Amino acid sequence: MTEGANTPDEPVRTISLYEFYAIGIDHLVAKAPWELVRAVSAYHGNFLTEQRCIGLSILLLLGEEHVPASAIQSMPKFENQVRASVSQATFIRALKHYFQQNGIEAARADMVLERMQSYLADSRTADAERHDPLDAMMGILERRVPPRTEAQRTQYEQRIEQIYQYIEELVTGNLLKRYQIA
Repeated sequence: MTEGANTPDEPVRTISLYEFYAIGIDHLVAKAPWELVRAVSAYHGNFLTEQRCIGLSILLLLGEEHVPASAIQSMPKFENQVRASVSQATFIRALKHYFQQNGIEAARADMVLERMQSYLADSRTADAERHDPLDAMMGILERRVPPRTEAQRTQYEQRIEQIYQYIEELVTGNLLKRYQIA
């Protein structure tokens, strides 16, 4: 059984999108398994920042699929914009709360979201053009923290894939089995 999965007698609990993001952010920032492995870059500090931004961006993009229908239907013909706006506003609120609880200035959440914007925009564009959003993220990462060798580039690709797999399992294999987002 997946860790934290409900038992057959235990009902699925309803949570808000905010709670979904709060749980996801905690798993990504405090418990991310790739943070515990060896450095993959000579610019390890910058790389850690970027991989956190990538992880948070993937979480935000996956969370957009769970914006309540009532919010989306509030502005017909602008569903995608509403979905993205509601998701981002909820996400930033959860990120600020996480930072405050951990003694980090809440204003840093805005800086993190600003850093995430190119990952979000390029991923959405790639997806709309039927390209791999993770490749788009890889392109940004390579520009921000250029790999020095082909082996290092391969490590970058592996790390991005690992981050995606972790978040996908967190969302589909854990959160959505335990909770229903309303």
